[in-house]
Amino acid sequence: MIEGKIVKVRFMKLFPEQRIWVFIGKAIKFTENWIMLEGKGIIASKGNINPVDIDKESRIILVPRNNIAHIIILPDDFDVENIEIHTRGVRIFAGVKNGPDTSISEL
Repeated sequence: MIEGKIVKVRFMKLFPEQRIWVFIGKAIKFTENWIMLEGKGIIASKGNINPVDIDKESRIILVPRNNIAHIIILPDDFDVENIEIHTRGVRIFAGVKNGPDTSISEL
């Protein structure tokens, strides 16, 4: 279904102090219980001078599906190696070349 697609996965936030964690990359495998992704993680921390931290290198992760808040399918030409972050008002977005920007977090 989404295997081979570029996706943004937002992970569940289980307690108020927890930082927002988003992963953008290619869905390698998608099963009933987990998803395997290759890409980069983005952590958003409210109140910091640099509120967004992006992994320097791509990696492969396995994520239990019950730990996922939502999945957004991005265009196939989204450049995972050069994620562009920008703010609009109080929101942080990852720029999407051939589609609407995708929300990462609030400042």
